[in-house]
Amino acid sequence: MEPKRTSLGGGIVLGDSGTVAMVKRREETLWFFPKGHMEEGETLEETARREIEEETGLTDLELIDDLGAYERPRIEKDGTYDISELKEIHMFLFSALPHATLAPANEIANAEWVSLPRIAESLQDVKDRAWFSTVFERVRQAIQRD
Repeated sequence: MEPKRTSLGGGIVLGDSGTVAMVKRREETLWFFPKGHMEEGETLEETARREIEEETGLTDLELIDDLGAYERPRIEKDGTYDISELKEIHMFLFSALPHATLAPANEIANAEWVSLPRIAESLQDVKDRAWFSTVFERVRQAIQRD
């Protein structure tokens, strides 16, 4: 049986002093960049902005770059893959307002500003880490522009 294919939008959000917003869902141990499923009529960027606001409370984001997409199966609460759903995850690079505060909501248990060197170790999913390694230099350069 073919897996259900879904589209998600999300983002790497830059904060102060070279930090990036990361979230952890309730009852899970994995850290992620904020993202979620597209709703009917939304563009991928609109989905990313909505999901970032829902999961971190951040608004008024400056779009810096389109980071492209990657695929991976849905991740279960225990960190294993559910191959019945294949997610195409489209990510954008945003900058938050100076001194922005994270306010996790909905299914998010925790949101933190994480330093760039700690991101790879914080991303516990191998496919998320592999994708992040392909955009690391673009994120680093965006941090240095400020």
